[in-house]
Amino acid sequence: MAWIRALLGTLLVLAVLVVGLCFGLYAYGVSGLPDDLEPTRYRAAPELRALYLDMEAGGIEDVPRLNPLSVWSYGLWHNAGRQREPLGSQLRLLGHAGRALMIRREAGQAGATRWHLINLAATIEVSRHWRVDRIVDTLLAESGFGRNATGIEQAAHAWYRRPLAELVPEERLLLIALMKGPSYYDPCRNPERFGQRYRDVAARAKGFDPDAALPRAVARLSPPDCAERLKAVATP
Repeated sequence: MAWIRALLGTLLVLAVLVVGLCFGLYAYGVSGLPDDLEPTRYRAAPELRALYLDMEAGGIEDVPRLNPLSVWSYGLWHNAGRQREPLGSQLRLLGHAGRALMIRREAGQAGATRWHLINLAATIEVSRHWRVDRIVDTLLAESGFGRNATGIEQAAHAWYRRPLAELVPEERLLLIALMKGPSYYDPCRNPERFGQRYRDVAARAKGFDPDAALPRAVARLSPPDCAERLKAVATP
């Protein structure tokens, strides 16, 4: 039975090494995070927050509390193609919030390996200390929306020349749709690509008819000639 004891001892040593490696990499990633790890003070209207969650996170109400071991296991599970909803939506939301933290320190300038470790550390920190509503508020307040607009309040002025409070739900949905890639989905420069993106997100959000919502979303876009160019893709 000596070989069994030797095998168990070897497995124990390997387990300790794996745990130590995971926590060591996590500590290295944390060192690259900004000093400010708090969510934004911005408070989105409940209906705006719910719209984002419906569209981008499947309407989830909570996120898992991650640690250096679980985040790696979730990553392996994802790479094996076994990730299922709502876990996939929860991890995507945490990943978006983690990258928002990285932007505060321009961590994207780090090398690829360091960037990945900082991203994992940021995702863990967010999962352990931020509630879902604060995650969404931070994303809405700190994400880029194109036209040099940071945050959805600035985005409303940049795209519609109006305060966010004056926009109709279809227009707010357009701004949220742009968060995935403001340049790639720019409605004025890439109307067909944007039209497909908008219909996709409208189909996921509650209470929207994708074909009926799009014309209302683009009718008041600024400048007026932008809305004019979008008439073709906005027509069902």
